[in-house]
Amino acid sequence: MGELPLFAYGGGWGDELLRGFGLTIALSVVAFGLGTALGLATALGELSKLKPLSRVLQGYGAVIRSLPELLIIFLLYFGGSLALQALLAPLGVEGYVEVSAFWAGAIALAIIQGAYASEVFRGAIIAVPRGLVEAAASLGLKRWIIFVRVTLPIASRFAFPGLCNLWMVVIKNTSLVSAVGLEDLIGAAGTAGENTKHYFTFYFAVLVAYLLLSGLTMATQSRAQSRLFSYAEAGRGA
Repeated sequence: MGELPLFAYGGGWGDELLRGFGLTIALSVVAFGLGTALGLATALGELSKLKPLSRVLQGYGAVIRSLPELLIIFLLYFGGSLALQALLAPLGVEGYVEVSAFWAGAIALAIIQGAYASEVFRGAIIAVPRGLVEAAASLGLKRWIIFVRVTLPIASRFAFPGLCNLWMVVIKNTSLVSAVGLEDLIGAAGTAGENTKHYFTFYFAVLVAYLLLSGLTMATQSRAQSRLFSYAEAGRGA
């Protein structure tokens, strides 16, 4: 009970922790959304008949998956600043130009997410039964209609478990953005611990918060999968 005032809102560190938690969630949602879209586009490019495009996108995935996540965040944050300086120099703007730490972190995490999501989507698209696509083509449907109405819905079901795992990875990777000055949940806990010397208390609270997020994700995944694959269960029962 003596440590509860540490988490009081206003008088303690509860408001800072809540802001850090909100930043973690916001960063996760933005990075996951952008990264998933990038992963789908990359998978389609890799599976396309345009060999140069396919090789470039395969190279993107291989390179990003080979690099530490923190290094990618640093390169985008500081490299973005250099790029802005180069763009603004002809306009007479000189000196250091700071980029948004939030968007640098979100885009970096999205690029990382996209490299892994592309593999999930590529495998899911390949797993779609060829007979379904051929049956749709026999009806005279255009290729993009077949993709939107047949391939994508089925591939999304196959990709769902992998994407759920990547969502949890993105949540954990948000802790890396504190290296570029963002006060996420772990960063807020570190600041609170530094000021109160109750490091274990605050970091244990963060541990509980991450476990609750993971538990909520797994419960949601389980319920969603039971609906997405209810036809398979019905087939086994028959």
